[in-house]
Amino acid sequence: RRAPAAVGGAEVVREVRAAVGLPVVAGGGVTDARDASELLRAGAEAVAVGTLLLRTDESGASQTHKDALADPAFTETTITHAFTGRPARGLRNGFIDRHEATAPFGYPAIHHLTRPLRQAAAKAGDADRLHLWAGTGFRAAQTGPAGEVIRRLGEGL
Repeated sequence: RRAPAAVGGAEVVREVRAAVGLPVVAGGGVTDARDASELLRAGAEAVAVGTLLLRTDESGASQTHKDALADPAFTETTITHAFTGRPARGLRNGFIDRHEATAPFGYPAIHHLTRPLRQAAAKAGDADRLHLWAGTGFRAAQTGPAGEVIRRLGEGL
């Protein structure tokens, strides 16, 4: 059996379809119509996107977060528990580099403990101390109205 990180989305869809008789909504790593089509061909009834919409007008992400997604200084994502006490994927930044190795697991206590720091970082525009949640395809995150981003995605199917 392989670790979950080693299994592609289409394979997960096929395995879930074989195991259950329920509709499958697939997501994770969908950056364009090619990714969405692959999941639909694998048997998903629908595709969900997340990171693709982080820079849209309707996104609740802070402007600092939106800007970081396009900033060439941020080159990779990593899984961290330093901000909240539970694992989540985000852009690798100074806070993660400094605290990941020693940060305790302990959601929601760590989440509440770091909230003032995260709020201050967002207010100050300090991307180095802000949680910058994003998937591996973060460079594909698009600006503009979310409906337009989804329309363009759908046109390619």
